[in-house]
Amino acid sequence: MPSGSEVLLAVSGGADSMALLHGAARQAPRWNWRLAVAHVHHGWREREADRDLDFVAEHARRLGLRFLFQRRDARREARELRLSPEAGARHVRYEALGEMAREAGTPLIATAHNLDDRLESHLIARSRGARGAALAGPRRRRADGVVRPLLDVTRRQILDFLASIGAGYRRDATNGDLRYARNRARRELARISADEGDAAIADLAREVRRLDAERERLEREFGERVRPAIHAGPQTVLADANLLSELETDLQRRAIDAMAAPFARPGRAPVTGREAEQIVQRIALGGDFRFEAGRRVRFERRGRILKAAPAAAVAPGGGNNSPGEFVILGAADVKESSL
Repeated sequence: MPSGSEVLLAVSGGADSMALLHGAARQAPRWNWRLAVAHVHHGWREREADRDLDFVAEHARRLGLRFLFQRRDARREARELRLSPEAGARHVRYEALGEMAREAGTPLIATAHNLDDRLESHLIARSRGARGAALAGPRRRRADGVVRPLLDVTRRQILDFLASIGAGYRRDATNGDLRYARNRARRELARISADEGDAAIADLAREVRRLDAERERLEREFGERVRPAIHAGPQTVLADANLLSELETDLQRRAIDAMAAPFARPGRAPVTGREAEQIVQRIALGGDFRFEAGRRVRFERRGRILKAAPAAAVAPGGGNNSPGEFVILGAADVKESSL
């Protein structure tokens, strides 16, 4: 949040976001920030969620900050998008925050993700077999203007800060529901702390910070070296397969995600980690191939050209291979290429 920034604070009413609200409001005069407050009512928890909304609105009023909110039906939207409740709520939340930021004229959206969130995200990603940068947790700044200024602050420090200024916060009863991956990771983090002590948590935090720094390096290299070599059209994205084959694996994964992103379903990753690994391996082997990822996007290599397109938009004669199945293309296929 640089000096002079216009920032929309995402405030749910929980301890983390109330610390963000009060901390930012206290620092605003020093840094010349123009702040507004946003709240997303997900349509869950009925009266409790209504009370959350009223609670945040009242605190924004007391601080003299503009207040915006949206009511959404996260469960319905999750069903329509075929997402889990967690993924559906996340999709709804960021979509609503983006709309309110445009309404408020604030280029930045600050969320209250903290160090504990980073460690929990790391544990979730690790349990799902993620590799490399995917283990680094929330980004400090996203391309859509979302910033996370509390990533090096612990939840304990947040609670101590709120107590020191006498600020209250709302408690979400669903935080104890172990059906949600985030809550299971929170319990696992508490177990590590109890069984192995603060040193184990500190080691985990150092590893996450190392992974975050590595991700920052990869993002810079991707922007400088790889992004200019990816060319997007209305229904096709093309890249230089020879260049991709020379990159380190994490940059190849990043390039594959970027090529597939225009064809991804809302709230979903463009390709799974396993699909990305399979495409990386096939690029390393050389030769022409066709690979369909989840019946959504198809990758084809023809000579030095790697192409991503919606599965239904691949050139005639491309075949109907099943998701996750490679088809090795021969000379006749290459001759028919429309690239």
